[in-house]
Amino acid sequence: MATDFEEQAQLILAAEDCEPERFSSLHRFSRHDDRIIAKLMAHGPVLLRGGRGCGKSALMIEASRRLAPTMPDSPAYGIYVSLRHLALLKAKEEAYEALLCELVLNALRDKLGSPINLDMPPSVKSLQKGLAEASASLGKRIVVFFDDAAHIGRESSLEEFFDTFRTISSSTVSCKAAIYPGVTKYGIRFDVLNDATVIDVSRSDELPGFPEMFADVMTARYPDALGDAAFSTQLPRLDVACFLGRAVLGNMRTFVFACNKLQELLQNHSAGLTDLNETLLHLATNHYWALLDELKPKLGMYEPMIEPAREIAESVFTKCAKDNANRFAAINREITERLAKPFEMLEYVGFIAKRDVSRALKSGGRGARYVLNLCTLLEKTPGTRLTRDLFDRWGLRTDPTEFNRGSDIHKMPMPIPNENGELGILAMPIETLRKSNAYPYGLTENKIDALKTTGINTVGDLAGKTDEELDAIRTVGQATVRRFRDVLGQAIWM
Repeated sequence: MATDFEEQAQLILAAEDCEPERFSSLHRFSRHDDRIIAKLMAHGPVLLRGGRGCGKSALMIEASRRLAPTMPDSPAYGIYVSLRHLALLKAKEEAYEALLCELVLNALRDKLGSPINLDMPPSVKSLQKGLAEASASLGKRIVVFFDDAAHIGRESSLEEFFDTFRTISSSTVSCKAAIYPGVTKYGIRFDVLNDATVIDVSRSDELPGFPEMFADVMTARYPDALGDAAFSTQLPRLDVACFLGRAVLGNMRTFVFACNKLQELLQNHSAGLTDLNETLLHLATNHYWALLDELKPKLGMYEPMIEPAREIAESVFTKCAKDNANRFAAINREITERLAKPFEMLEYVGFIAKRDVSRALKSGGRGARYVLNLCTLLEKTPGTRLTRDLFDRWGLRTDPTEFNRGSDIHKMPMPIPNENGELGILAMPIETLRKSNAYPYGLTENKIDALKTTGINTVGDLAGKTDEELDAIRTVGQATVRRFRDVLGQAIWM
């Protein structure tokens, strides 16, 4: 039986939605993560790149927590800035820069208080000056963590962001930003090879400490429901945690979904292959394919790319499933270059993860090596049954199934982006946010009715309201306002 703590932990899927006092009790970091965190705390600009739910926010928040003022003796001061603001999505050029600078200045004011004068207009020049003066006054380097800085399918304001990122970076101000795969419009003044270090967040099962980290997360979030008593000597907790972490390609958010389902299944018996089988198939149907539907209205101009992404996934997983349920695929780079956006989307939602950028293919040419999520692979495997042989074999590294110029996906047509495409999610009815597989935070019917009675009929209407306006609605309190923000965060940004 899950405790109240566990029931709450099941809903905390994004690190930025976690209350500060509970952050350390719910998050765990591997030795590989610690190396990334050290780079985030160090000198120099860094771009932290990774897909949805892979842990970028958790890494940035943890890095900021290891700096001043949380750690007063640290030689650097950490400022965490979430860019989840609807106004930023709509603004362009000078308006975007002004809003961005205002957010950073406000974060500085909140952290530093009154000793430093930051009463200045929001501009890049003012921000640069304010950061320099704050660093000199504190006697410490300042590290600015920009979370959710850039999104797949949303590139209109990225040039302004990266111009600001580059301008305010200095010997005393270190800028870090979380971005998604496929961000390409850095702007003409930002050279990604020279102006920043790019770190890919990849929790690979090929790295040391992988099983222990996921076992620690399982213990932290489910101390009773998934404690040692829930497992057997044939399938101990460490092996199950490692398997589920591997199944979801090291994606922490999806791992939480997997644990949620597993603890539902364990009623007075220890975890077995049948429970793992049902957990993986549940995620394949209700999580992975549902994510593509959820992603579509967030893509703007790239919305036409979602169907090719779905077709690529069907083709790759079907062929690998027939090839002895092989979880590795090597795809000729001519294919991945031509179909770059659909592949980026599949990485973003966690269908695949790139392990090697370039390797020689037996069939000729070079290509990237990908690893496939085991949930969708099991769904496509003949018999759809997880056996002990499959459980053990999926823990090994095997030669990848190759996709060359003669494969079906090489012949797939590439649609043209819709240059006038808008974010469809904002115009969708408020009922879209009802609790569901796509929106596990979800809103109840009562809360949806309460919103509609005040004229909030679309997702955009809700996103445009202030906390004070929402709190004034009858039957809505601060806890419900936080829930509104959580579900909006998933609907628009995650």
